[in-house]
Amino acid sequence: MKYLPLKLIEFWYFHALSFFLRVWKNSLAFLEEDLAVVLKLLFVPLFHDSSIVGKILSFLFRLFRIFIGISAMVSVSLSIFVLAIFWFILPFSAFYLSDTLGITFKIMFFSGLVLFINHIISHPPKKLWQIKSNDEIWYASFVGKDVNPGKLLKSNEVGNFLAFLERKAEDFTDFPNFSASQSLLQKTLELGKKVNAEYLSPRHFFAGFLLSAPNAEQELLKRNLKIDDITYALDFLQRRDRAWRTIFVWDEDFKVRHLKGVNRGWIGIPTPALDAVSEDLTREALKNKFPDFVGRKDKVLQLINILSFEKGRNVCLVGEAGVGKDALVKFLAKQIITGDAPEAIASKRIVELNLTKLLAKAPEESSLAQDLKEIFEESNASGNVVIYVPEIQSFERSYDLMLPYLESSDIQFITATEDSGYIDTIGKNAAFARLFSKVELPPATVSETVEILTNQCIELERSRKVYVSILAIKTAAELAAEYIHDRCLPDSALHILEEAVVLAKNNWVKKADVEEAVGKQAAVPVGEAEEQGKRELLNLENMIHMRLIDQEEAVSDVANALRRSAANLTDKDRPRGSFLFVGPTGVGKTELAKTLSDIYFKSKGQFARFDMSEYQGEDGLERLIGKTGEEGALTKAAELHQYSLILLDEFEKADPKILNLFLAVLEDGRLTSGAGKIVDFTDSIIIATSNAASLTIAENMASGKTLKDIEPKVRDELLQIFKPELLNRFDSVILFKPLSPEDLQKIVRLKLADLQNKLKEQGFLVEFDDSLIVKLSSKGFDPVLGARPLRRLIQDTLEAKLSVMILQNKLPKGEKFYLTEDSLI
Repeated sequence: MKYLPLKLIEFWYFHALSFFLRVWKNSLAFLEEDLAVVLKLLFVPLFHDSSIVGKILSFLFRLFRIFIGISAMVSVSLSIFVLAIFWFILPFSAFYLSDTLGITFKIMFFSGLVLFINHIISHPPKKLWQIKSNDEIWYASFVGKDVNPGKLLKSNEVGNFLAFLERKAEDFTDFPNFSASQSLLQKTLELGKKVNAEYLSPRHFFAGFLLSAPNAEQELLKRNLKIDDITYALDFLQRRDRAWRTIFVWDEDFKVRHLKGVNRGWIGIPTPALDAVSEDLTREALKNKFPDFVGRKDKVLQLINILSFEKGRNVCLVGEAGVGKDALVKFLAKQIITGDAPEAIASKRIVELNLTKLLAKAPEESSLAQDLKEIFEESNASGNVVIYVPEIQSFERSYDLMLPYLESSDIQFITATEDSGYIDTIGKNAAFARLFSKVELPPATVSETVEILTNQCIELERSRKVYVSILAIKTAAELAAEYIHDRCLPDSALHILEEAVVLAKNNWVKKADVEEAVGKQAAVPVGEAEEQGKRELLNLENMIHMRLIDQEEAVSDVANALRRSAANLTDKDRPRGSFLFVGPTGVGKTELAKTLSDIYFKSKGQFARFDMSEYQGEDGLERLIGKTGEEGALTKAAELHQYSLILLDEFEKADPKILNLFLAVLEDGRLTSGAGKIVDFTDSIIIATSNAASLTIAENMASGKTLKDIEPKVRDELLQIFKPELLNRFDSVILFKPLSPEDLQKIVRLKLADLQNKLKEQGFLVEFDDSLIVKLSSKGFDPVLGARPLRRLIQDTLEAKLSVMILQNKLPKGEKFYLTEDSLI
């Protein structure tokens, strides 16, 4: 308190002097920047008018602007000088003048004192970048030395910080509590500087407490948080504060952009024909503030460098849908508006040609050609237009018309297409392709997508008051990469975020909303639905055995493999599970696959069965994955239901080319269809069945050996059919043993129980005698076909007899009716 008068003098004179000098310097820089453009173009005609009159008028116009600019600089300098002198003498005038003017000065002086008090409250003595040691940290802090977690948890700022982590203050009441130690101060200082904070606030100290606590990582994991979540939340909120802040001419970080704006030299001419069928992206950037283009900086630099060339200045952006081709062009338009573009394109207009408007204006091909010619002539004459043509393959018939303009130095083109579009159209036209520099744009990475979503969410909060937690942002990027395969990052994650906003409650988008959105888009269980599925896997064996008899070893192997996948202990780039079921016909291989599909996927539509004996010969591969430009049966099924079980029956009968194809599917979880699409199998379970080694299994089991004993023999036999690398790609090669008489009777009981339930729904109480079960099990078994004939036998005997009795009204309702082995006669 005793230093308050000295602080007032420092504020009134030293800080004020810096303030006025800064305002003067920034104002002159702003005016000088505009004046520099006019001086540079003093002898350049306006609007390309090279006539004598045009040159004279242009020269006079620019001289007049120079005069206005110099006058403005002088006026601003004098105004700031007068205001500064007035401010410095105000304290003396307020106390030495006693008339009406003195009262006015006193009021103004006390207003200055209010500014001083506000400055003391809102501005610690130093900024964070000035702090060199832990002991000085309090000079750049809004928090006192008596700081502790209890106090911090009561602050609104920490409450807001925790809200973005989807947590509450109560979740941290039992967090290890300790005083403001050197480790805390060091961690807080590091965090503040890492996020470029100007001053340290309660949230920085709270994050410091969390991350410098003993066993910080373990304590956070108990609360389902990671260290990265804390640092990301700090960075997110700091960036939000910066994005929302308006920078004025008196601010220290005020910057003057060089050559800011479009057509600042008044060189370009009007382009009405172009304007009628296009969108001016530079004008839109001025109004709508396009987001920054995150990541892939080398591609941004490559695009700018090509556009700055003296020759060959046309660009073709090539990349899959959703990678950000439009976003890159809009970012370039934004750079022109903000003055960050290089001088070669700093005054250009980027105009997007709208094919829909163009076709609506000129539906006939002849009139379309005439309109395009008029547009290109107009743009060429203007000299400051960059035409952006998305989906350039749609203009294939106009390539020859575009050629002379592509060679012009007065007009530039940016085009965009997908890989397939480039190969099928531009790549086939050598004369057209040579006039473009190809820039391949890869999809964004997950970390880049998080950055893009962060910018989107900051703007979403400002414009629509919708808040998105940082867990929701990270989850959207991660799940989009994992589950959405028909679009690329970042577009897939942005679509998820849009749907999550619709699902959100109370204007808060949380992790659960994102998981629900992904579940709907990808038709996969995510979040709570996924957790429920994982819990069911703990009891998978019992659930399967309610429908499948015996094969204990096979069921156990499958269940263990799927539990490993659910626990994320397997490679995410491979299918969820891949199995080769080996054994005699009719022992339950296909039945296990169907049962597993019903339990795991809970939908009959998510089961696709392929009889591989039908995919032999030259066209087998084409029918499976599609001819060139087309989809095949397998790729269609996988695209329709990426979360599904794919059954490949009689796998050994497939064409060798198909077997080689599955080497990639089982290892990488993907393949390329005939249409050129990458089809994803990482959310599928792939089961192949084979009757290979059936005789070996049957003979050895009959002699009393176990499946474990005969595994080496069976594998040797399989290696005569399948390549070793193919067998090794499967998560497990599972042997099925022949069915015993007891197993057959259990199967009969299962099938009859199913029939019994169908009859009971209609009011018929039918009971089956044990003698009937024994008879069915013996007649329904075939040494070659196993238990497969059993279903047909029940249909042809019991179901046939019962259906006749029902139609003749001879089967009474509500009364027990017994069927014995005589019913089969």
